[in-house]
Amino acid sequence: MSRSVFSGFFAFMFAAVLLAGCGRETAPAPEAPAGDAPLAEAAAPDEGEAFETAWLGVLPCADCAGIQTRLQLHGEGGERRYELEETYLGAAGDNVFVTEGDWVRETRRGDGTEATVYRLDPQGPDRWFELRPDGSLEMLDGEGRPLDGALAYRLQRL
Repeated sequence: MSRSVFSGFFAFMFAAVLLAGCGRETAPAPEAPAGDAPLAEAAAPDEGEAFETAWLGVLPCADCAGIQTRLQLHGEGGERRYELEETYLGAAGDNVFVTEGDWVRETRRGDGTEATVYRLDPQGPDRWFELRPDGSLEMLDGEGRPLDGALAYRLQRL
């Protein structure tokens, strides 16, 4: 990994942690229209069901044009694997990174709502993505909380 890309990745993660620590007051999320429910349900398959689902988007980057991010979740017979491909746009040198591992699905309850959250590498550093009513994924901070500018941290379902 080139030093520039490594320092960019480190700066991005530092900024994300720093922003996550800032206290902020949030308004309750608006309720999704009933027509959006099938997309979210289709993106959250039942336990043991074989499936493959993918999302794609460009996430913010501290020292590049953005990080094109593709997340694929695979599941079959209780085994759940993911592949995360991150391409640093406009960065010189090695700018594509692929991470693979296990994932778990959790249901969170808060503020009177339920949310499906995918946690990548549950035994490692926490990377969380919340399934939104429109079927997109929103990247969360290391503690599973929304980041500021949440629309910028969204991956759209393919």
